[in-house]
Amino acid sequence: MNDPNGLIFLDGVYHLYYQHNPDAPRPGNVHWGHASSRDLLRWRTHAPVLAPDARGQAFSGSMVCDAGNTSGLFEAAPGGVVAVYTRAGPQRQAQELACGPLAGTPLTPYEGNPVLDIGSGAFRDPKVFWHPPSRCWVMVIALARRHQIIIYTSPDLRRWREASRFGLAGLLGLDYECPDLVELPVEGGGSRWVLFISINPGAPLGGSAVQYFVGDFDGQRFTPLDGATRLLDSGPDCYALQTFANLPGETLAMAWMSNWLYAADTPAWPARGAMTLARRMALRCEGDHWLVVQRFAGLAPMDGDADLSRQWRQATGSLARFDWPAGCALELKLAASLSPGSRYRVRISNRAGEWLEAGFSQGVYPGFYVDRSGLRGFEHPFWMHKAIHSVLQPFTSFDAHLVLDQCSLELLGMEGSVAMSLLHFFRQPPQTVEVFIDGGAGLQASLQARALAP
Repeated sequence: MNDPNGLIFLDGVYHLYYQHNPDAPRPGNVHWGHASSRDLLRWRTHAPVLAPDARGQAFSGSMVCDAGNTSGLFEAAPGGVVAVYTRAGPQRQAQELACGPLAGTPLTPYEGNPVLDIGSGAFRDPKVFWHPPSRCWVMVIALARRHQIIIYTSPDLRRWREASRFGLAGLLGLDYECPDLVELPVEGGGSRWVLFISINPGAPLGGSAVQYFVGDFDGQRFTPLDGATRLLDSGPDCYALQTFANLPGETLAMAWMSNWLYAADTPAWPARGAMTLARRMALRCEGDHWLVVQRFAGLAPMDGDADLSRQWRQATGSLARFDWPAGCALELKLAASLSPGSRYRVRISNRAGEWLEAGFSQGVYPGFYVDRSGLRGFEHPFWMHKAIHSVLQPFTSFDAHLVLDQCSLELLGMEGSVAMSLLHFFRQPPQTVEVFIDGGAGLQASLQARALAP
């Protein structure tokens, strides 16, 4: 599996569609796979809803709820769901529709497909949403090799008019892909629009990445507030972010957790390809600097998890040690004070000598880091062993929220302003979790840890 497609919330259920080859663990033969969940943690898989045909493969796109039947594709109210996606042939990429009465039911291709074809071989990944002030549908789509995002509008999902273009901004890479345009709340009040653009290859960490721009949107044109280049995630394994449609009151998003440099070569057991956990998105303004902040969605408060939780104060050396929860994922929260030269480390290891480490170092260049160089389960010429996120201003404390399973690590820090997503592959299962402090005395810290059952 790779890119998330058609994320939508309907009748209390989250629906995740995704790029999927049902016949082999490698790219190609692209279908739209489907999974659903009520809690964003436990997912049930279903049969694919879109498949290749004579015109090409079913590439990325989005899903909308056409409750008012603006498209005229349904017999009557309350309308239904419409997938807007790229049909990718060998020489041409065009946009198509498929519809169904409820999310998860088989989708019927629109007889008038394609609904948008500009004769390009690199024109893909439409993200569509309803814009209430304009009373129309808005599409953002990548003209990939020209590094442009085209904004279209439509009254009915079938007839599209170009409104504006945004491009040649930020990191270009080889291709722009998988755009998303969404209005995010600002901490403290108000809102701003954010345009997410994935690039591949050519990211600073190598391969693929997600960047974003903060600005205003008037229904026709996106205008950035500045020319800053901002990366959503400082790990190498976060791509093709997409937000959920039809989710009032908050914005949740998921991304593909891999990198095109090695995605086709990672271990295929238990699966090749995964998504990040769902994240709640908002904006923070620090002076004149805008940041997307992310927090895990779907995780209950950690109160009462006494089996793994530890508290300590004024300690040096090994602060906590416990067994890896077999058959489960691990959630860990760490908050601590800092002194010059101090370093906090979370180390996952096994008796075979393999280890994975994440932490915060208050050294010459303070910041978060993840080090997967102690693992032997996967090697590749483009596999990056270490990732860092430097913190530019001095801090006297830090916080980190980590979730790890048998092949992934996600870290959110500094109240959501830092994100790091990395795959990891042990040859032998992890067995021990340890938390250390180096070079500090008289520091205060707290740790909470719990198993997340499947």
